[in-house]
Amino acid sequence: MLKEKSFKVTLVTGEPFRIGAKQHPLSGADNPVTKLGGKLVIPGSTIKGALRSEVERLLIDTYYENDRWKQGFEAFKPCIPGAELSKDEEKLVDSGKYRDKIGACHYPCNPKKCGNTNHSICPACYLFGSMGLTGFVKVPFLYAEVSPTDITGTRIDRARNTVFEKRGRGALYTYEVVPDGVTFSGMLRVLLEDTVLDWNLGEPRDLGEERTLGDLWLKDNKGKMDDKAQEEFIKTYITERLKRINVLGGYKSKGFGNVEISVEPL
Repeated sequence: MLKEKSFKVTLVTGEPFRIGAKQHPLSGADNPVTKLGGKLVIPGSTIKGALRSEVERLLIDTYYENDRWKQGFEAFKPCIPGAELSKDEEKLVDSGKYRDKIGACHYPCNPKKCGNTNHSICPACYLFGSMGLTGFVKVPFLYAEVSPTDITGTRIDRARNTVFEKRGRGALYTYEVVPDGVTFSGMLRVLLEDTVLDWNLGEPRDLGEERTLGDLWLKDNKGKMDDKAQEEFIKTYITERLKRINVLGGYKSKGFGNVEISVEPL
């Protein structure tokens, strides 16, 4: 049996807002916004990425100081998900804020990739899933019931300080935006207990692969967490982190992206 807790997530745009989509040949806009089933949508992957980033920031702000992780909290260090790291991400790894270059958390351990290094699942991957291992949080798609607005832009010729023209044609382009004051909503689900796998939120999982250190960051959480402890765990690592997301989408330098998120238990 699966025991879950659901939350209604509401996002209200405080500024013009856009998450872009691939141009459709029937669309008049050069840069349309993302839609699904004809509705405006903020994809779950966007929310998940922003939420994971807030969890990583919480871990680093809380347990990393004086250029090192506090003693006893090394397992709280997050990984950077993805098969490859950018040069700038490598600098974050070298600084010690993120896990080493073995890569993102995964299960079971791959000796060809990891060598003789045993590693654990980081807190962010515990919550949101890692390669080969599901997590406890199902992040929603957020939908809105309004239509986007078209905005026209131009490119300025730097030498003449006027609208750029090429072969008698101006540099006008059109992109879609979501106005401020628009409400998106969806339902977030948190797994509290899986009686088949014997998983309980806030407790380390009993994983069969011998080489993994599993959920090492939770090694001191012994015994089943009561409802109050689970509620505090959800508040700390999920709902309060969602509420801290205040900027999403593109065109931020153009005055776009400010949002406010509220979370209501159902």
